[in-house]
Amino acid sequence: MTTIRALASLPRDLERARRGGAFGAKERAVAERVVADVRRRGDAAVLANVRRFDDPAARTTDLVADRAALRRAGRSASREIRAALDIAHERIRSFHALQRPRALASRDGSARARLVPAPLRRVGALVPRGATSYPSTALMTGVPARVAGVRELVAASPLARAGEIDPALAYALTLVDADALYRAGGAAAVAALAYGTRSLARVDKIVGPGSAYATAAKWLVSADVGIDALEGPSELVAVASRDADAAALTLDLLAQAEHGSGAFAALISDDAALLRSVARELLGASARLRARVFIYRAPDLRTAARAINEAAPEHALLAGRAAAAHADSIDRAGAVFIGARSAVAFGDYVAGTNHCLPTGATARWASALRVEDFVRWTSRVEMRGPLTSLIGAAAAIAGHEGMRYHAASLEARG
Repeated sequence: MTTIRALASLPRDLERARRGGAFGAKERAVAERVVADVRRRGDAAVLANVRRFDDPAARTTDLVADRAALRRAGRSASREIRAALDIAHERIRSFHALQRPRALASRDGSARARLVPAPLRRVGALVPRGATSYPSTALMTGVPARVAGVRELVAASPLARAGEIDPALAYALTLVDADALYRAGGAAAVAALAYGTRSLARVDKIVGPGSAYATAAKWLVSADVGIDALEGPSELVAVASRDADAAALTLDLLAQAEHGSGAFAALISDDAALLRSVARELLGASARLRARVFIYRAPDLRTAARAINEAAPEHALLAGRAAAAHADSIDRAGAVFIGARSAVAFGDYVAGTNHCLPTGATARWASALRVEDFVRWTSRVEMRGPLTSLIGAAAAIAGHEGMRYHAASLEARG
């Protein structure tokens, strides 16, 4: 049975699970070699990686699927999955449309200053693949890009062994009007997006999650291309009060654990009976999943809520009425799910919020993927009218800083 631990052990357990970052020395070394090879040999290097990890029979012509190919493949998606993706797409689009940026302006007798948004021209979106593809990630990366007005959107996802495009992924990419699918993953896909190949033009920014090798590659190329974040393994810290449902809580914890190696799911409560009930429920799961789930006893719910902020996890869940009452105190988590009915999995698919979230305690300063991640801002300044006082002030500062010609250029406008 899963051990009920003292809350004081949570920081150590989290540190062990996070292993000091989103990737390690091994992943970095491999990514360095792959990135260098792709920069040197382009599609040939990418194809070598695809043949090694995905499909030994892959050809160069398999690497890119255009809009027409995506439409054809998408037609094979079942009616049920198309309807589900339509619902998800509409909810994600509606929520992200609220985030559309607007220009800001300030005006007085001497100047007009504006801050003007402009969409990025070309974006690459990573869509990882496990046993199957993840069309939900295609929506989560593609929708905010299109709402922002990105001109060209290219997704990158590993080639399936049979060489076919998953119809659900193709349909999702059609919904976000993706220009193309580059059929490679990992560090090779990141390098191709960052530096371009014969079949793929370089992008302005790379977004989306991936393996530790892809994350290491994003870090390596970040001096030459924009990136959204360095995503690590998935995380959940749940706080539950005695009125929470133990069976539903267990499913939330196991849903997080099934994200794979490195996933971390924690439950904190001040109610010992609830914790014991969850521990018993967990016995029905595999040992592999149970090893990723941790249970902690807190002296009270206020202390438990503070533990969420200290952990700064990707996901936080407040289950039960008394736990949900602490929602406003949680300000350091990628996403907060409030109330017994708010399964974290809703956020993965249909809540409308984005599931590309900060991990590894980066929620202390980072946020969910959003429309503004696909926009750059330009300051526009127009000086006019009487400038004597401003010239005097600016020239004085320039003189103090030893900038002779700064001062002279200002005084020439007098």
